[in-house]
Parts: sequence; C-alpha cells; structure tokens
Amino acid sequence: MKDASIVVTGASGFTGVHACQTLAALGMKVTAFVRRRVSFDSTLSINQIEVDILKPKALRHFMQQVSPQYVLHLAGMNAVQQSWRAPAEAMHINMLGTVHVLESVREFPDTRVLVITSKLKSAPAASSSNLHPYAISKWFQEQAALAWSQLYPMHIMMAEPSNLIGPGPSTGICALLGNYVARCERGEPEQPFTFSSRADWRDYLDVRDAVAAYAHILQNGANSRIYRVESGRVRALEEVSEVFQNMATATIPYQWKDTTPLAEFSSMSSKSTESSGKINNDQEEVLPVLESWGWKPKYSFTESVADILNYFRQLRR
Repeated sequence: MKDASIVVTGASGFTGVHACQTLAALGMKVTAFVRRRVSFDSTLSINQIEVDILKPKALRHFMQQVSPQYVLHLAGMNAVQQSWRAPAEAMHINMLGTVHVLESVREFPDTRVLVITSKLKSAPAASSSNLHPYAISKWFQEQAALAWSQLYPMHIMMAEPSNLIGPGPSTGICALLGNYVARCERGEPEQPFTFSSRADWRDYLDVRDAVAAYAHILQNGANSRIYRVESGRVRALEEVSEVFQNMATATIPYQWKDTTPLAEFSSMSSKSTESSGKINNDQEEVLPVLESWGWKPKYSFTESVADILNYFRQLRR
C-alpha cells in the first residue's frame, strides 16, 4: 500500500485522526476529508480538504481531484444519545451520507472502499432492548453499502468495530471515565460517575489496532463482505471501573444504577465474543480471517487505559 492514494472521510474525528496518521506512516498518500481542519503529526504529510459529505456536488468534485485508489469512510454520527435527540439527522448523515460517498467513487471502479459501520447496528424490526436511532441508522448504512456493492461494478467492504478506545477525544465510556478521573485527580469537585450495570459486558479494542485492521481489510478484503473488528474478549463494566480506579492517583467516586452484585450474574461470567456475538448474515467474517492476514491486537486493555488517562491528564497542563 506504500505510495497508494487514499481518502479518509470523517478525518477530524476520533478514529479519523488515528487513521490518517497511521496510514501516512505506512507511506500512503493520505487526503483527509474534514469538516474542520485539525492538527496532525507535523512529521507526516497529510492533505486536508474541507468538505461536507451531505453536499454531493462538492464531494464528487474533490473525489475526482484525488482519484484515490482507496477510500476509508468514517464520517457520520457516532453518538447514541445524540441520535435520540436528532434521529432524522442520524439517518441523513449515516445512511444518505454514505450513499453520497459511494456515488462520488462510482466512476472509479478500481477504487477499494471500506465503510465503517457498527457492532451496535440493528434492523428496525429487531426485538432488542438496545434498539435506538443510531443502531437503525447504521443498519441502513450497511444495507446501502451492500446494495451498491452488488448493483454497480464497485469493490465495497464493510467493517463492524466493537467499542473503540484509546487516546484522543471520544464519546465512548472509557474516554468519559478517563476525563472524569483526570478531573478528580486535579481536585475539581465532581458528582459520582454513574455506571449502568456491573454486568454490562462489552468488547473493547484500541482504536490504533482497529485502524491497523482497516488497512488489512482495504488491501485484502472481498467485495460485499462484512468484517467484525474486535479484541475477542468482553469485560464487565465493573472490571473496567476497577482498572481505572487502580490507575488513578485519587479516589474516584462512582455509583451504579443497577446495584446487583456481579457475582449474581455468574451465568454470564464465561461470556466471550465468540459465544455472544451473533453473526447476522452469511457475509460476516470473524477474527480468524483478519488473523490469517497477520493482524492481531497489539495494545492490551490496561495499555489503552493508561494512554487514555495520560491524554486527559495533559489536556490542561
């Protein structure tokens, strides 16, 4: 992939910044499509273009200028709470925005496109306690990508990441907790941090490992395939809170909405992503495929948490 050209949409976001810097470090010619300019590593050559994916004419114009060999589509609304407040906007950005990106690339049939969806996706008719506008918008996004990959002579792949963590601004639970811990360490008055349930099990993967997986998929992935990008290990929120507490230099006050002890959820204690992660259709590929290409997570959970804490500790220095 060295010297190959790639466009990264949503490049000013949490994953986007890491993606641009990682791909540029690999020797790729990176063009970052951003809503606002950001500060990348000054030692890397990254071209920034301000463009809104909801403006198809401008998007197509800049895509034609670059004529990329690869496209990594990260742009979209990625916050569940925000989707509850603005469901139509979530649908517009995540589904229609993806269609605009695919249409802007359609005249380049040799361009390999990777659309980043979400493990939280859910069909509108699904019976789930976790159904929300964000989940539905990501399901429609994935369906649009699948349709374009089959309707037109394009090479489109999808990746479903788990909960991505690591240094940088994010709306995820670990970033929120890292920011909270750093504020407590500075002696700022705080209300207790509120968790949902001790037995809220999630797979956490460092964003830098996820970006490395995306590079493998861009290079090796098959058209119309969905690749699950995850660590392969789930953790209860109680374990997550303990890791942060152990690394904090101050006592961190927190509380639980569900006060049931984790021990009472013993039937879930042996849970793993292999047993709990439901494969929704024949197009999904799991960890062994990525591992066969030489990918595996490099950052341990504790290393990721340490980097998160260091990031937020340095923000106000």
